[in-house]
Amino acid sequence: MKRLGINIDHVATIRNARGSFHPDPLTIAKHVTKCGAHSVTIHLREDRRHIKDIDVIKICKNKKIITNLEISLNKKIINIALKNKPNFICIVPEKRKAVSYTHLTLPTNREV
Repeated sequence: MKRLGINIDHVATIRNARGSFHPDPLTIAKHVTKCGAHSVTIHLREDRRHIKDIDVIKICKNKKIITNLEISLNKKIINIALKNKPNFICIVPEKRKAVSYTHLTLPTNREV
């Protein structure tokens, strides 16, 4: 059986860029699940670029949402993951200075 998982990190990126509470990752996680997604993926980065601690708490608390939490091997992040008990934990490499489209400036990153 094929299952669809949706990464909702950039919902939080938009919220953070706006400096507001909207869009709310929990609301989006509920919505994509209601629309047929089997699970949601969130990445709690050390720099909290996307998902924040409170997002992890709220999404993992909702047992109707199957959650895959991506984390680095940072001890504080591991403790947050263990405390909130997502359905799955995926260890991913994290480079603090990694260029992503949210930090991309064309004149200085032409080779990217």
